[in-house]
Parts: sequence; structure tokens; C-alpha cells
Amino acid sequence: MSAPSQPSYMRPGFAIALALRLLTSSLVIVIPLYAISLGSSPSDAGELVILLWLGNGVGAAAATLAIRDQSASTAVGFGVLGASMLFLGLMVPSASLSLGALASGIGMGLPQPFLSSVMHLDSAPDRPFTGLGMYSTALGVGLVLGPLLAYGVHGLYGFPGVFGALALVAALGVIGAWAGRGALAGRLKPPVPSLPAWARALGRPGFRRAFTVNLLYSLLLPIFLSYGGIYAEEKFGLSPGAALLLFTLVFMVSIGARLASVRMARGLGRVLLASVGLLVASALCVGLASSWPLFVVGMLLFSIPHAMVFPVANFLAFRSVEPGEVVNASYAFQASSGVAEILSPALAVVLIPFVGVGGVFLVGAAVAGAAFLAAASKPDDPWAPLSRTGPA
Repeated sequence: MSAPSQPSYMRPGFAIALALRLLTSSLVIVIPLYAISLGSSPSDAGELVILLWLGNGVGAAAATLAIRDQSASTAVGFGVLGASMLFLGLMVPSASLSLGALASGIGMGLPQPFLSSVMHLDSAPDRPFTGLGMYSTALGVGLVLGPLLAYGVHGLYGFPGVFGALALVAALGVIGAWAGRGALAGRLKPPVPSLPAWARALGRPGFRRAFTVNLLYSLLLPIFLSYGGIYAEEKFGLSPGAALLLFTLVFMVSIGARLASVRMARGLGRVLLASVGLLVASALCVGLASSWPLFVVGMLLFSIPHAMVFPVANFLAFRSVEPGEVVNASYAFQASSGVAEILSPALAVVLIPFVGVGGVFLVGAAVAGAAFLAAASKPDDPWAPLSRTGPA
């Protein structure tokens, strides 16, 4: 009689990723708006966003260096998020916002470092992209639902109601952490971050190629998300509501593409190449747009690279290393996103006075072209057998 198979972390992981992205996508919008409603200046509100991401880094570091347990770090992270939401919803003095933002960021960071690698290692050998496809889909759904939930609740109950609703989402994340304990029972603890392991991963051409593509893509992601709406209003006269509707459409197309990709078993290297090619076309189309329909086409083209570049590059990076090194490789791969998403807004601030917002998209097209060359250097996929055992 065969031994029973270990439960999969796929469903709990999906729920955790969805709840986490719903919270993060809401908080980066709601906390600055709340600060301004309490009388803070725009610059002070911007500092709260910096505190949010600083806390995110602290939380991720605590998970990888101190806790090193997916269930525990997830439960603690969502617990901290829930407590922070209640604190923000009940507090009165605006000075307390800094503490709330920092604590929220720490809660955001705690569940993140291991989640994508655990879901990847739980993919079936005949469906190797399922884990990252499901992870990516959950992120996309959360990205859409977060702002919609915040805007809907705010209209009825104001900011305290928004923070109360987000506290309930955090409670669902704790439930997801509890539900996934059985799937993680008996697995090795995640490894401590190792510079030699990162060097070994970066020494592999497949990992280095995926890392480079994701780094260059991550330089462009904040440009599209932060400046797409500004450009729409500045050049084409679209209202904020119309810009929000356009982004909602982009994200919906992105979710559809992610769902369609979950069961893919071959050809992901070519999917990555095609997606980065569309990223080049999108940046050129937006940067050179002379009318709002052309701008809309450019933004809709962006929905495919938004859906596919990160998860496929992540998958190819993981497949290029041994199963036992996937988690440490994940730490290094995530750094490519984190560093780029901090640098990109700062670089845009420097460039805009000289080239304008449209010019930044044209510079972005050159960056996307470099990503295309990196992806084209070897578009075939590695197909080593997957292991369901490993760090969790």
C-alpha cells in the first residue's frame, strides 16, 4: 500500500498571496490619502509610503533571518497587519500615522520571502508552471480588488471603515496560514540567506538571464503604474476616473492572461520573449502616442508583459538551480525587483524635467529593448524534473 501523498500548499498559498496583495495595493493608496485628509502635506504623505516599504524590508529580513518558518511568519505578518489596521482606524493624532505605516510595512514583509518558492516546489511535474501561475494570478486578483474594496468602503464608512475592512482581510490571511500548516509539516526549514548560494545561482546562465530580464522589467513597472495616469491626464485630458477605469481594464486583461497560463507545460521561454517584445511595443506606443486611442492601445499592450514577465522569469530562474537551492535563489531573484522598483521612481524624477513624461516612456523602450535582447539570448526552456521536497 502506497504512502499517502503530502497535502499541497497551492490553495492556502493562493489565498495568502491574494490577501497580501489586496492589502498592499490598498495601503499604498489609502495611507497617503488618509494623511492628507488629516492635514499632512503631500511630501509628508510620501514619507509614509517610504516608511511602508522600509517596514516591508524589515519584515522580510525578520522572516528570513529570525523566524524561517512559512506558517509562523505568515501568521505573525497578518497578525501585525490586522493590529496595524485597527490602530490606524482608531487613532486620532496624525503623528501616529508614521508608526502605523511602519508597522503595516513590517506585517507586509513577513509572509513574502518563501511564498513563491513554496508554491513553485509544489507544482506537479507535468504542470511545472502551476505554482507560479497560481501565485501570479492571486497577485493580479488582489491588485484589482484592493483599490476597489478601499474605494467602495470609503464611500460608505470613511477611512476608519476602510481600515476595519482591511483588518478582516488580514484575519483571512491568518486563517490561510493555519490552513497551510499540514502541507508544510515535515519539510525542511527555509535556509538562511547565503551569499555563496546567490553567487552560484548568478553563475548559472539561465538564472542570470531571468534575473536580468526581471530587473529591467521592474525598472519599467513603476513608470507605467505611477506615470501612466499622470500622462493620460496631462497630454490627453482623461479624467482621473477614466484613467482608473483604464488601469482596471489593463489589470483585468492581465488576470485573464495569468489564468490562461497556469496549465502551460512548455514554451515558457518563448512566452517570455514575446511578452518582452510587447513591452517594447507598449513603451513606444505610449511614448509616441499622438492621440488618446493610441495611448490606450499602448497601455493595453502592457497588460501582457504585466501578466507574464515576472512569473515566467521567476519560473525560469527557479528551474535553472537545484531544488535545494530554490529558496535561496528566490531571495536573490526578489532583490532584482526590490532594487529596481526603488531606483526607477528616483530616476524618473531626474529625467522628467529634461524629457517630459512621454520621454521617460521612450527611455523605457530602450530599457525594454535591452530586456528583449537578454530574453532572446536563449529562448528555450530548461526542463529538469521538479522536486516536491525541499525547504518550506
